[in-house]
Amino acid sequence: MSTLQKLCKMQRSDNQALDTTNFSFLSECFKIFDIAHALTITPQAVSVAACDVIKEFHEDNVIYLELRSTPRAVKDSMTKTEYLEAIIKAIEISKSKCPQILVKLLISINRKQGYESAEENINLAIQFMEKYPGYVVGIDLSGDPTTGDSFLELLETSRKVGLKITAHCAEVPNEVETNDILKFKPDRLGHCTCIHPSLQGSQQLFDMLLESKIPVELCLTSNIKCKTVSSYMCHHFQYLYKAGHPITIGTDDKGVFNTCLSKELEILSSVFNIETNQLKELSVLSVQYSFASTEEKKNLMAIIENFG
Repeated sequence: MSTLQKLCKMQRSDNQALDTTNFSFLSECFKIFDIAHALTITPQAVSVAACDVIKEFHEDNVIYLELRSTPRAVKDSMTKTEYLEAIIKAIEISKSKCPQILVKLLISINRKQGYESAEENINLAIQFMEKYPGYVVGIDLSGDPTTGDSFLELLETSRKVGLKITAHCAEVPNEVETNDILKFKPDRLGHCTCIHPSLQGSQQLFDMLLESKIPVELCLTSNIKCKTVSSYMCHHFQYLYKAGHPITIGTDDKGVFNTCLSKELEILSSVFNIETNQLKELSVLSVQYSFASTEEKKNLMAIIENFG
């Protein structure tokens, strides 16, 4: 039983609409996120969902995971603080059940939810970083790229207190915002789909990205299913990889996009002829660009180097 179906059962909800296999365009994927949010309205449901996600990555032999989640309050059911405590609880439970995987939490701010919510989430992130320094390590700017703001002044506040920052960038053509985010220089960037001139970007933006050396998280299946890239062969992985730009491979939301890290690496191998030693090198680089501590990175890289 999938996690969404399990949550449906917990909430006694109709699960007939939970088809996450096909989207016609980007906005449809956010409808699936809305369904998932509707099913995680109690701390128990949030903890169950987080435990399941960690378990699934562990079963895929992933050794490092950054969970990303936007704190949500549900009237008479859950506060944002309780929401985050439920995820921390799941991480702690998973330490004994899945000891081979190191899990961190990035607290997200959603473009669509406005300034007040973003500020509240960043304040919570600062509080939780102080309370759980081994778990809460960064801020994630995400949400529907066709609406809202990038909240760069708030992100600067979080950067000053030591939180790492990753920002979804250029999922849709938006040269002004893309310029602003690149100039802001987050620790990592997500997607960057519409930067290369062949993908509704421009040579100027692509050169600016390459010059920045900011690592880019690439999620191939997510981009294909959301129709921001027409095919795997057209994916901008090829341009960034050829240019030697820092990249890391991820799943975006593995449940919504019905994928896993092994599947994403298999796609790279079959579509772009990336060989095993190159996949291993990409895994090592992903650790380097992670938000783990220096000592944790050293341990993770040793595991990868000793594998195979």
